[in-house]
Amino acid sequence: MTETVRQPFNADEEQVIARDFAPLSARHAAWLGARGLTDRPWFILGSAPDPHVPDPFPPRTAHVHVKYAGHAARQHGLPSGDLTFLLTKTKPEEIAGLSVDSILRLCKRQSLLTRLRRDLPFLKARECALTDRERDAFIIGTLGTLFGGSGDEIRPSNGVALIAYAIAVGIPQIIVAGISLDSDGYAYDRSARTRRHLAEDRAALAVVAERYPQVTTTEPSLSRITGLPLMASVAAG
Repeated sequence: MTETVRQPFNADEEQVIARDFAPLSARHAAWLGARGLTDRPWFILGSAPDPHVPDPFPPRTAHVHVKYAGHAARQHGLPSGDLTFLLTKTKPEEIAGLSVDSILRLCKRQSLLTRLRRDLPFLKARECALTDRERDAFIIGTLGTLFGGSGDEIRPSNGVALIAYAIAVGIPQIIVAGISLDSDGYAYDRSARTRRHLAEDRAALAVVAERYPQVTTTEPSLSRITGLPLMASVAAG
């Protein structure tokens, strides 16, 4: 059976996807605010091996984990995730042993219940759904495109999507660690696994570096490749 290869969205399709970007950003900002996650620096941690950890962290930093990066956080003695970006297909054993507070859950579509949880902040729902299309809207709305055609994928990785999300909801300082464009494997699993989305992530993060000075990284290699500024305390060290 021949596998169907998805083609990148064209510019008109991307603009349709992103047309609700502003109200969508406001809804998510309200949910995050009810959970105490706005007006704070975010430390976004991916699962690339050997992440560089800030010392010290800015006051009131929220620890935000991409998928299973909580395992890497625990290895480095970091706090549990204030916000964790998970998938619908995430299995309990993949996050076993992790203390997960608020959850941003990627899914195919919203139900009435998940919409209510997001759109009625006074409920202070622990989990908020984010559809695939909404994830794409956050990337297009902040960075202008999904960067399809840069490589073999039709969009950047979920780590980059989470950075775009943080920008869109107005997080004042965003520190990125554990995201790599030149190493394979994971902090919690050193077995060799080829990393996807490299070309798309490189292109997307170069735009982040150009447009959004509130985003820095602790990773010297990521800074060198994309132009993201090194976090001041790391550069000084």
